[in-house]
Amino acid sequence: MQKKVDLSTCQGHLVEVVLERVDERAPWSLAVRVRESAGSDWSDNLWVDDQRAYFTCYDALAACKAQAHRVIDDRLRIGTG
Repeated sequence: MQKKVDLSTCQGHLVEVVLERVDERAPWSLAVRVRESAGSDWSDNLWVDDQRAYFTCYDALAACKAQAHRVIDDRLRIGTG
């Protein structure tokens, strides 16, 4: 099992990206969760990518972070986060 976890911040939220695969021939499984930095619970997986068409884990990480930014922007725009 290979697993990479990235924690970052975006507009006052913590972003967790999890990339994992069972072996080096398997595709990456991608998931994104966010929470407010103030100490709320982590969200359920906000986005799980089922395309799995990324060439490297770095491409997958960039896609997950971009999706997290879109989710946070939407939450802030409608006032739910």
